Amino acid sequence: MKYQALELQLDDTQVTPTFIEQELPQLAADQVTVKVAYSDINYKDALTLNSRSGVLRQYPQVPGVDAAGTVIASTSANFKVDQKVLLIGFDLGISWPGGYAEYITVPAKWLVALPENLSLQEAMWYGTAGFTAALSVRALLKYDFPLDAPLLVTGATGGVGGWATAFLHQLGYTDLTVVSRNPAASDYLHELGATNIVTPDELADARHKPLQKQKFVGVVDAVGGDLLAEILPQVSYSGIVALSGNAGGNKLATTTLPFILRGIRLQGIDSVSYPAAKRVAVWQQLATDFKPDNRALLHHAIIDFNELPTTLAEFMNKKHQGRTLVSL
Repeated sequence: MKYQALELQLDDTQVTPTFIEQELPQLAADQVTVKVAYSDINYKDALTLNSRSGVLRQYPQVPGVDAAGTVIASTSANFKVDQKVLLIGFDLGISWPGGYAEYITVPAKWLVALPENLSLQEAMWYGTAGFTAALSVRALLKYDFPLDAPLLVTGATGGVGGWATAFLHQLGYTDLTVVSRNPAASDYLHELGATNIVTPDELADARHKPLQKQKFVGVVDAVGGDLLAEILPQVSYSGIVALSGNAGGNKLATTTLPFILRGIRLQGIDSVSYPAAKRVAVWQQLATDFKPDNRALLHHAIIDFNELPTTLAEFMNKKHQGRTLVSL
C-alpha cells in the first residue's frame, strides 16, 4: 500500500521539503504500523530545515518527532490492530522516518498505549513539549514543596514553559514567576497561571555575584545559556533547577558556590531516551492530575498536512503562543 510522507531533501546546504509516495514496509519482528492521525511542530522539528543545526543525522529524511494514531498491523504481542497509540522521542524523525507521514512503522517498544481520558488529538497537543514539561514538573514534585513555594518557569510562551506553567497552576501552586520577553503575552501568561512576569534582564545581576538573594525553590528551565547562569545564584537552599533546553545556548558560565554553599541541584531533563517502561506513568498523569482546565490556551492552531512545508519554514520567524498540530 502506498502512502504520502513529507521528506526533507538536501542540495548542498539547502533543505527542501517534498511530498513523496512510499510503500508500506513489511513488518519485522516486534514492529507496529500506525495510521497517523496527528503530529505536531516542535522547535526541534523546525530546526530540521537548517542543515547546519545538527538535528538530522542524514538526508533525505522524513521528520516529525511526534505521532499519534491507530495500529493497522503488528508483530508485537503488546499492541493489537485498532489500538490507539502515541509516540514521542527515541529516533523518530531523526534517524528513523518520522511522524510527518500518513503511516509510520516503528519498534513496538517505542509506543505507548493511549491512556483513558486522553484523545489522539490531546496527546499531540502535549507532544514532546508537554511530555518534557511533565518530566520537569515531576522532578520538582519530588521535593514536596508547599503550594505557596516560589517557583520560576523560563521560556513561558514556548511549549515546554507554557505547559509547565499550566501544570503547576493546575496542581495548585500559587507563586509562579515566569520569564518572557514579550509584553504582549502578559494576559496569556496570567491566564495560564503566572502570578508574576519578569524579563530576562530583570533576572540579571550587573555584578554577576555568585550568590544572590534566594528567590526560587524550584525552576523549570527550557532556555539554558546565560539566563540559567543568572538564575542559579538566586535558587534557594536545597532548591532544584530542571533543565530541558538550550535555546539560549549550550554553554554555561557559572561557579560552584550555589551548589556547594546552598546544596542546589541542577537536574537534566531528557524526553528523547526516557525509559520506555516509565513513560506510561507520565502519560497517565498527563491524562489525569496534570491535565489543565485551561489547556485550550495552549492550542494555537491545527494545520492540514499539505500546509506543513510552509508552516514549518515560517515557524522560527513567527511569534506564537502555544502548540501547532498537524492533521493527517
